[in-house]
Amino acid sequence: MSWPEIALLIVNVLIFGFFILIHLFYFFLVVVSVGGAYLQPRRARLLVPERLMDSVTTPPLTVLVAAHNEQATIVESVHALLGLHYPRLEVIVINDGSRDATLEQLVHQFSLHRADLDYRPTLPAQPVRGFYLSTLDPRLVVIDKEQGGKADALNAGLNLCWTPWVCTVDADSIMEEDSLLRALRPALEDDLVVASSGIVRIANGCRVAGGRVTRVGLPRERLPLFQVIEYLRGFLEGRLGWSWLNGLLIISGAFGLFRTSVLREIGGYARDTVAEDMDVVVRIHRHFRERRQPYQVLFVPDPVCWTEVPTTVATLARQRRRWHRGLMEVLVRHSGLFFRPRMGVLGWLVLPYFFLELIAPVVEITGMLLVPVLWWFGWLSTTAFLLYLILAFFVGMLFSLWAVLVEEFTYRRYTSWPELLRLLFYGLVEHFGYHQMVLVWRLQGMIEYFRGRREWGAQARAGFQPRPPAVEIADR
Repeated sequence: MSWPEIALLIVNVLIFGFFILIHLFYFFLVVVSVGGAYLQPRRARLLVPERLMDSVTTPPLTVLVAAHNEQATIVESVHALLGLHYPRLEVIVINDGSRDATLEQLVHQFSLHRADLDYRPTLPAQPVRGFYLSTLDPRLVVIDKEQGGKADALNAGLNLCWTPWVCTVDADSIMEEDSLLRALRPALEDDLVVASSGIVRIANGCRVAGGRVTRVGLPRERLPLFQVIEYLRGFLEGRLGWSWLNGLLIISGAFGLFRTSVLREIGGYARDTVAEDMDVVVRIHRHFRERRQPYQVLFVPDPVCWTEVPTTVATLARQRRRWHRGLMEVLVRHSGLFFRPRMGVLGWLVLPYFFLELIAPVVEITGMLLVPVLWWFGWLSTTAFLLYLILAFFVGMLFSLWAVLVEEFTYRRYTSWPELLRLLFYGLVEHFGYHQMVLVWRLQGMIEYFRGRREWGAQARAGFQPRPPAVEIADR
């Protein structure tokens, strides 16, 4: 064989080997998640929230909300948080140097006044400019600080937090009333649980009133609909599967519960990454595995947090570039954990899987550009070309359809036949155009990482209620 033929053979082996390996991971996660999808709804029905509300064993909990230029959603979100069913609850909103009317809206809507509080900056955070207490609801505290980013803001909230459990919530999120009780249920059953999270669902298309989702519906726009499919697949297959193996690597910043003492032991949130939610979970795993201490980090699919997702191509592209750049930052930072015996499933399965996800844009785009050309010129057999099409398109479609069916037969948030048919249709067509667009954005995220970009970029918020067109705001 000539050198060009050898090179083409190596490229083909790498492309086909990648698709086979990553789809084996997907299939493995689907199989593992089946048990969770079957058992979790049945376990959830055993939970009686009223008992936990009245129980003295239910620990106090603080909700931390990092807010930067969130005037479009902050009032609705805080109303929703204060309305959560939880016996001993405190809500701390950290205004991270907002340049819009975030703080002014909070002061006006909740009748805030300045106060002196016992603040101990044991975790690194930018200076605090003032503290505010609500005269309408004593459970609400607002920290006004200089801008330092989301991780910096959460550290400031942890410095003020006094409760044994803390929940981090995005400012553009709305949680269902009993979501805290449901997410904390595993910790009340097992002392080994150190972190827990619920599912994040898309609020676009839902009716929101009084800080509550009063009607669940699908978005009308195509981009949010494609994201519904992605979220269902990511949570009901990926995170549910890894959770059952105690290998959950991501607890979404939109909804995550942690033991406060554990976050302080690991030094709080890292301020030099755009993926602080992923980085903190990796450090929790590392903390306990290096000490050989038993622990659990869980995903619970029945507590729901609703969040707004991007509706424009430009905003979605920035988000996906940032996500992939953050994934690369975390994997590079914790590269020493790969295949370490003490890391167990984390080092031998979870991190290698996410490495495949990291390089997926490079391999898949190369395959889409190269494989059809090789087949056209007769350098690749028709059988191999058909195998590539099956691996690159149709297997991914099956995993998307499976996620929709899991949703339909277990949690049933979308109850009408037209909505189910729309989900199935978008699960079918996702891999023909949208998926390739996301691959390009993820590849751009890798390029941004190598160029040394570290900022968050910009983001648009439309809010949960009908408002004027969204404006671009700084997103940390």
